[in-house]
Amino acid sequence: MEKAGKKMSEMNRWVRKVKDAQEQIKSLVGQGNWMDEARKYAERQSKEVKKLIHGDMDKLRTFVVRERRELEKLQKQIPAELNRWKKYLGSQRKELENVLTNVTGQKKKVRAKSASKSKASGKAANATVKTTSNGAKNTAKRAKKAASAESKSEA
Repeated sequence: MEKAGKKMSEMNRWVRKVKDAQEQIKSLVGQGNWMDEARKYAERQSKEVKKLIHGDMDKLRTFVVRERRELEKLQKQIPAELNRWKKYLGSQRKELENVLTNVTGQKKKVRAKSASKSKASGKAANATVKTTSNGAKNTAKRAKKAASAESKSEA
């Protein structure tokens, strides 16, 4: 029985604590002061946050405006840069075409000379011409060798 009495007294204590808590909640809700205090606290905090954000927003705004101006300048420069590159590439193409015509013109001259020499010697007529950068020099050397070999064989 003593155990049952102890348990009942513990339950009574818990019931009293719960009732006290309920009364406190009712009094707080009934007064409404805590709502006003919470609202005031939230407003103060929001003002502080707004101050902090406002400073950062000003910095961000000035940065964006400055970057936009720089981008506008670069966009204005793009057509001029394209024209410069077109002119440069056009001049490079013309120079390359001139070099190619000069090189092909030299090969034709060397072929004509070697052909006249090869007519004299039947062996040199079968010599092939390389199309390297030093092709004209190599062809001239071969033609000389073929001509000297033919002259030796005739003698």
